[in-house]
Amino acid sequence: MEINSRSSSSSAIGKTENGTYVYDSATTTDKDLFLKMLVAQMTNQDPFNTQDPSQYITQLAQFNSLEQMMQLNDSMEYLVNLNNAMLVNNAMGSAASLIGKNVEVSIGNEVGEYENFTGQVKSASIKDGVVCLELELSDTGEIKEVEYSSLVKVTK
Repeated sequence: MEINSRSSSSSAIGKTENGTYVYDSATTTDKDLFLKMLVAQMTNQDPFNTQDPSQYITQLAQFNSLEQMMQLNDSMEYLVNLNNAMLVNNAMGSAASLIGKNVEVSIGNEVGEYENFTGQVKSASIKDGVVCLELELSDTGEIKEVEYSSLVKVTK
């Protein structure tokens, strides 16, 4: 019996108004379903040609390892997301402290050339998870939005 990490789950994720259970087909196979399948396989095997019981133990151990790795993966994904949120919050705090100050930024164009601009920071914001500064350019008075990561130096 092969273990498939992606299968229908034996636990419902919800219920419709008429009482029908809703299942998430993308959820992982749980241990109860695996054990039910194992019992069914053992019950329905030929008594004169039984399978080696060590296969069942090996399969159960593989399933436990897979289950633990998936839980670890979920935990790591949560920690990465939490870390990214903290980095964005820290960058936003630093960007907000620049409001009213003059800065120099370096911005690349389509051909990979970089141009430096100076201006006064008017505001800071987060757009699609990226911290941005709104600058009033010193030479033209034009308002330009740039990524915080393009900051070269604070001039005042």
